Formats: sequence, C-alpha cells, structure tokens
Amino acid sequence: MKKQVQLERIIWKLKVAARRDAALQEFGANRHGYRMNEPIEAGKIESFEKKTGIALPAEFAEFLQTVGNGGAGPYYGILELDAGHPPGLMNRECRLAPDMTQEEWGELSAFMDDPSLDEPEKERLRSELYGGLLDIGTMGWTFEMMLVVTGIYRGRIVYIDRSHQIPFFTYEANFLEWYERWLDEIIGGYDTGWFEMEEARDELMLIDLYLSSLEEKVKVSAIRGMHKLLKLKQDTRAFLLEQCDDASPAVRMAALEILAQKDYAEAVPRLEQALVSSVAEERLNAARQIEAHGEPGGGHLAHVLSSLLSEETDARVLCQSARILEQGSVNPLHLLIPLFDCPDPDIRREAVFHAGRLPGRQAWAEAFGAALGDADGKVRRAALGALEGIPLPELLPRYERLLHDDEPDTEMRRMVLRRLDEYGERARTLLERLSADEDPEIGREARHKIERLKVKVNKS
Repeated sequence: MKKQVQLERIIWKLKVAARRDAALQEFGANRHGYRMNEPIEAGKIESFEKKTGIALPAEFAEFLQTVGNGGAGPYYGILELDAGHPPGLMNRECRLAPDMTQEEWGELSAFMDDPSLDEPEKERLRSELYGGLLDIGTMGWTFEMMLVVTGIYRGRIVYIDRSHQIPFFTYEANFLEWYERWLDEIIGGYDTGWFEMEEARDELMLIDLYLSSLEEKVKVSAIRGMHKLLKLKQDTRAFLLEQCDDASPAVRMAALEILAQKDYAEAVPRLEQALVSSVAEERLNAARQIEAHGEPGGGHLAHVLSSLLSEETDARVLCQSARILEQGSVNPLHLLIPLFDCPDPDIRREAVFHAGRLPGRQAWAEAFGAALGDADGKVRRAALGALEGIPLPELLPRYERLLHDDEPDTEMRRMVLRRLDEYGERARTLLERLSADEDPEIGREARHKIERLKVKVNKS
C-alpha cells in the first residue's frame, strides 16, 4: 500500500515538475520533456528476467508497470527496459560497494593499465567489473546511471564512469526514493545538473552539517551540497573563503570548486594560491576550475599558469594548464620545449603533444625530431603528430629508424607513412624498400603511395 501511494505521488509530482520547468531549462529536460513511455506489461518484465537470469528490484519493476517504461528522469532520463536486452554479466554478483576506498577501487581496476593484457581480455574483465548492474540511463560524457540488481546493495543506484573513475552510490535506498528526490529538487528549484552527487539542503543546514562533524568526508559532502544552490549569500561566500585555508586538501578543493562556480571573481586569489600548492590534486583542481569558469586562455591567471609550467611535476596538471593557455594569447611553446628532456615520460608526452599544437612549432623542428627517438612509444607518436606539415629532409633518416624499430608498432609505422606523404619524390626510395615489408598492410600502403607519386609525375 505504501509503495502504491508513493507511485501515485510520483505521477502527480511529474506533472508539477513539468509545470515548474515549462521552458525545459533543467539539465536533460529538453530531451525527455517530462514525458513517460507507456507502462510495460508484467509479461515482458518476466521475459526480460528469464533471459537475463535476474529479478528486477520490486520498486523499479512497479515503476515500469505504473509510471512508465522509461522517459522522464534524472540527467537524460530513464531508459526503456528492452526485453531483447543481451544478458551479458547482469546476473553476476555486484562487486561495487558504497564504502569502497580509492585503494580498493584501484586494485579492482588495475587490469586496465596492465600492458600484458590485450584489448579483448581487458573488455572481458571490464564486463566482470560492472557485473550485476542494469543500465538505466546516461548522464552525459562517459557517465551512466546503473541499478544494482544482485548482491547486498540490490536496488541501489550507482553512477559509473566508463573512463573508470571510482563509482558513486547515491544516498537513497531504492529506485523510487531516488526518483522522487529528483522530482522534489526540480520542484524546489535546486540545480539538478549535479543531481544526487551532493545532498540538497539550504545554506544554513549545509554549514551546520559541516560544523557538526570532524569527519573530512562529511565536511566535503556538506560543501559540495552547495553546488545545488542557485546563488550564495555573502555569509556563505565568507564561510567558503575560510575553508579554502583548511588543513585538509579535500576540504580546500571542495570549497574552491563551489566558489569558482558561483562567484569566479571572488575565487581568483584562492585559485592562484592553489596553483602553487605542493599537492598535485589541488593544483589540478584549480586548473580545472579556471578552464570551466574562467575566461578563455586563463584571463588574469594566464601569467601564473605559464610561469609555473616549466616546473610542473604532474603530467595531468601540465596537460590541463597547457590546454587552457592554448585558448588564449599566451603562447607557452618555449616553456614546453625544455620538458622534452624531463625524466618522467608522462611529462615528456604531454609537453610534446601540446607543443605540437601551438603556433611557431616549425622553429623547434629539431626538438620534435629528437623526440622521435624517445624511449617511450607514446612520446614518439606525439612527436610524429607534431611534425605534420614540416617535411624537413634531415628527418627522413629518423623516420626510417622508426619504421625498422626492433619492436615494430604498426600504428606508429602508419603515422610515419602519413608523414612520408608530405615528402613527395624525396621519400620514393624509402617507400620502395617498404613495398616489400613483412607487414602486408604496410607494404600495400607503401605501394599505393608509390603509384600516387607516379601519377603526379606523369601529370607534371
């Protein structure tokens, strides 16, 4: 009876939410329009369960039969239940948990960075990692909403990232509680772009929650709950500025993220402070906020980003900072070139890649040419990309060495062939040697290029 009352309440709240957001301004609303598909028949649910070997959590099954089989919902809406859905590993025990630590997740997902595994094996392990989950909707980018259908957390909603960040379990105990919370936030005027990633409360309640606990996790959750607030009161801004000086990097980052989102000008001095932090995650967070909420190219902080670039020791921060500067008037090319010799291959790779996208790179062709001999294959590929449109004769011997590497890399060799296209007749001798290559694809491509050269010669 209680469940039926909740379902009827949800149907009513859907209508209220649609009136509240008649202009479809909420995240994803222009896609689903607060419309639901027709409810599904019980027989089709039984067919789905038989095929997949699982039983749908009762709350979700009743939602499908009463409210509708997909349609309006958080982010881009709820997917329709497909009776022909491939079973996959849905009936496996779910391996994810709300209290999973970053270290535990790292152990579970370590296979993704294992060079000894081929892609089919990694795909098999990925399927096992996300076993026991039913995909119920997309959040955009690489994020998806999943319903846990096996194990002790059966019925809970978990957000997963296909680029394999740690999963996030929402706060509610089941689908109906989660779905109704979404409607309440629409009706209440909260920002639903961050739905269920933080708790929805007013500013004073969130500050009280922060002050009532000594646990870092609770404090961070209280601050992140402010994402949902449309505006910050002056007292709340002052509170967040204080937390930017907290001893905990996690608290500082959460406070700075809210400030940057809600009042970027107020956040600028704190962003500058965070950019010189000894904690790489804090520097990365600051750079991300600058890109997300600041002026293209970094605005007033461009000079800070460029001055720190050559000293950066974290490849992620280097990548983020260079990407920001690429969009503005500050050209960091001369700062990136010295990093081609950095001991860290990840730093070298990011430096070569981003330098190769900047104007004036032709003047540094020798540095890019030297990177073709780097011990790291990804650095060599980045250098090959950077040298597009720079067909210097002195680079031909280096391209030839790449083609005859002791450990052949087919993709890299194809990239070399693309570079050779730019040399015309000067590359003919090298292409003729490649025409008899052991790799049939490389040989075929070389012969094709030789024929194209002949056609050009005949036309001229």
